[in-house]
Amino acid sequence: METCVSGRHRSLNRLAAGIPLLLLCTMAALMPLAGAAGSDAGPRAGERRDNPPLLWWEHAAAARRMTLKAGTHFPQLSLDPSKLGKQLDSLREAGISVLEIFAPADGGNSYGGLDARNRYRLDPGIGAMDDFRQMVRMAHAKGLAVITFDNLGYSAVDSPDFLNAADAMRENRDRREGHWYIWSDRADAPAPATGDNYFFVRPAFPGYEAARHEFWEYSERARRYYWTKWQGVGAQGEPVRLPQYDWRSPEWPEEAERVVRFWMETGIDGMVIDAVNWYVGYTWEKGHRRITDVISSYGNAYSQPEGAGGFHEDPIPWITEGGWKSVQDYGLGIWWEKGNDLVRQAIESGDPRPLEPALRDYHDRVVAAGGALYEPVTRLDGAAQQRLAVALVATLGDLACYCNGEDVDPSPEDAWILRLKQQHPALHQLSVRRRLPTNSDDKYYAFLRTAADGSERVLVVMNFQPSPQTVEVDLSGVAAVSLVDLKTGENIHRQNSVRVVLPPYQFALYEVVK
Repeated sequence: METCVSGRHRSLNRLAAGIPLLLLCTMAALMPLAGAAGSDAGPRAGERRDNPPLLWWEHAAAARRMTLKAGTHFPQLSLDPSKLGKQLDSLREAGISVLEIFAPADGGNSYGGLDARNRYRLDPGIGAMDDFRQMVRMAHAKGLAVITFDNLGYSAVDSPDFLNAADAMRENRDRREGHWYIWSDRADAPAPATGDNYFFVRPAFPGYEAARHEFWEYSERARRYYWTKWQGVGAQGEPVRLPQYDWRSPEWPEEAERVVRFWMETGIDGMVIDAVNWYVGYTWEKGHRRITDVISSYGNAYSQPEGAGGFHEDPIPWITEGGWKSVQDYGLGIWWEKGNDLVRQAIESGDPRPLEPALRDYHDRVVAAGGALYEPVTRLDGAAQQRLAVALVATLGDLACYCNGEDVDPSPEDAWILRLKQQHPALHQLSVRRRLPTNSDDKYYAFLRTAADGSERVLVVMNFQPSPQTVEVDLSGVAAVSLVDLKTGENIHRQNSVRVVLPPYQFALYEVVK
């Protein structure tokens, strides 16, 4: 029984404190879906979730971002059961283990529908909430986790909530929605709050000019100004300014919690919350009370603050102070900073050396704090280069996200490495990495992954060159009897160094046998 607990180490203890050991091990042994039958409603807060497996985000291989809506650059997921079943089968066969539904609520035309109009229903014409719940059950039956991607910082300008709030402002009436937004009587009023290194009002980064993006916008309907950060697209395609929610008031955080509970009760397995560090008046305490503690109360549920760690702030407090289960691996690149994509740079330049210090400064510190990492798959032109990018993210211990649109899907070669990742604890998210010397570290990258419970070790060897190479890996610091090729099954007797012949942009993985 001790092996059961040590196999799940500190994360299981975090989730299951106080649960008897026998029950804890039973929970840990649960496999994907014992059955998805049941009522349309998902688990309520405080109920234990068995599907998908316990702490699934620590060993899931890849997520696929999709949408229920037509006309976005994300692939559309059907809610018709016959079509949906085929889509889910294809995702699973491709090595996907997590389905990420982007902006599921009824929304406008901005940012793929993140500008919500009605947070408690789907877009008209897509389906009913019972259809969404059925989708979640079907995904679970296929062994897939389901999470959503949502924004709790702004609404559509034609949202009934904002229109009601504008009417209340114009008529000087006290309505609940009126307190959800930020108002002023004049355009030159001060910004509504000051920020810090974590919760910005005016973050500074290249290409961002605060005065051009954040200001008081006049509402003819309200006859007042409202605070806006983001430009959106109106019903007729015209530019509009999206109204920000007021996290300083008691009313909007209460409503945000209601929104989180509504979607968690559909049975989903967690939420990615967009741009939390831009919310006016957001604090660690409010985040815990209204978002992360709420999500966690449903049991076995994932949470990620999109953008957190992406402005060169220390990512650790998002895990330790904010209660989030994961952050994006911005140590490997920040998409809005030109030229800051270390995976692309390493592959295109053929020099992987910058990867290791970046991983030590960001990835490894997050893992040590108990957090998982999530990383979008870089889109590269060559098939071999693309395959290396996927293998790199997967074997380093990040949850790979195919989240950049319809043009990046797992190849058959990707599917192999993604399935392999799920099968081997040494490749899971909270395992650790140690770089091993090669005959040319400026051309190759070799590292040893050790499972968090010490049960397994895997050697990863990668060729970043556009030509075949013979890579020599120094194993003098590794205690082993032999290496087993995880693709061919070949058993190699351990010597002080191992020679691996790799085609262009290829890699090899070996189980290290003691």
